[in-house]
Amino acid sequence: MLVPNKIMPLGETCLYRAAKLLPKLEAEICITELYISEKKSFTDLADFIDVLDLLFVLDKIIIDQDNRIIKIA
Repeated sequence: MLVPNKIMPLGETCLYRAAKLLPKLEAEICITELYISEKKSFTDLADFIDVLDLLFVLDKIIIDQDNRIIKIA
């Protein structure tokens, strides 16, 4: 779920998790390293990918697919 509503609390939304993850992306980081270090914040890998998709769509991150690195936009 992207945004909170009556059923989904704020802490369980992609929007909230993206806001918590963004400050941790100060330098370039490998996608797998980021997932391993922040795995406790996500229910599963699909949830992590949803957050990365949201940050990418909002132009907050750049994903280098060849090197599998995330950079701040």
